[in-house]
Amino acid sequence: MLKKLRYLCEAGFVWLTFIFFHYILPFNVSVSLGGWIGRKVGPLIFLSNRARTNIKKCFPELSSTEIEKIVTDMWDNYGRLAAEYANADAFWDGKTLRNIEVRGIEHLKHFQEDGKPGIIFTAHTGNWQMITLAAQSLGFDLTQMYRPANNPWVNSLMLRCQKLAVKHVITKGEGGPKNLLSFLKRGDHALLLVDQKMGEGIAVPFLGRDAMTAKGVARMYLNQGCPLLPARSERLHNSNFRVTFYPPIEFIPEGDQRKDMYSLLLKINTMIGEWVKERPSQWLWIHRRWIDS
Repeated sequence: MLKKLRYLCEAGFVWLTFIFFHYILPFNVSVSLGGWIGRKVGPLIFLSNRARTNIKKCFPELSSTEIEKIVTDMWDNYGRLAAEYANADAFWDGKTLRNIEVRGIEHLKHFQEDGKPGIIFTAHTGNWQMITLAAQSLGFDLTQMYRPANNPWVNSLMLRCQKLAVKHVITKGEGGPKNLLSFLKRGDHALLLVDQKMGEGIAVPFLGRDAMTAKGVARMYLNQGCPLLPARSERLHNSNFRVTFYPPIEFIPEGDQRKDMYSLLLKINTMIGEWVKERPSQWLWIHRRWIDS
């Protein structure tokens, strides 16, 4: 009973917040307010201590002042992202793409037209929703893996917001990877975020420290011959973004499954690590991403 009451309170707050940001406030005001709340509140909560520790371990040369700026800017980005999440249709309304600069269109076009299933992989940088919106604007609908919220009423809203940015969703959890594999075997394409800690993954260096890394994308590449296309979202200023589609990953297996998987995941982690180094405040430092965190 207490759990149900807590879920109802959480859902009520989240739905009211969504209504406020989506229906009441103008878009620019909504995003600016989200950033302001992020900057003022985020650095004060306990998760920020984990972020400070993670940044310090990855960038020991940074001063406390520099680390604090990254933390504050990270929350600013996350606050803006939350408001943008409720307003994905402000960027793409089915006809016009707004505030998103797209690079590497030729790589996406080739990926779309090569006759093979494929995976676009990315990380929690900038606002990753912009990748699916950019792809939609070019006539390319993607399917995205989605981790459902524990609260079913919150989850219904999250799915609603998710489907503003991506038309097809596969839910993580029991049956999720199997459904994804079946989907890819039909020749379709999916977007996966591959920078989260996975207990069933393998230890691969990320920003110089071992991190449990999901094996799914490497398994799809090695076992199914599934092309892997890196994509990156960067916040340039306010709610203006650049989405870059890079050339597909080039990797030649040597025949040892275990070593090949490690080497391929290291290549992927190294690429994402470079993105984080370039714009450290646009990555979510609050997770227990590393084995020693």
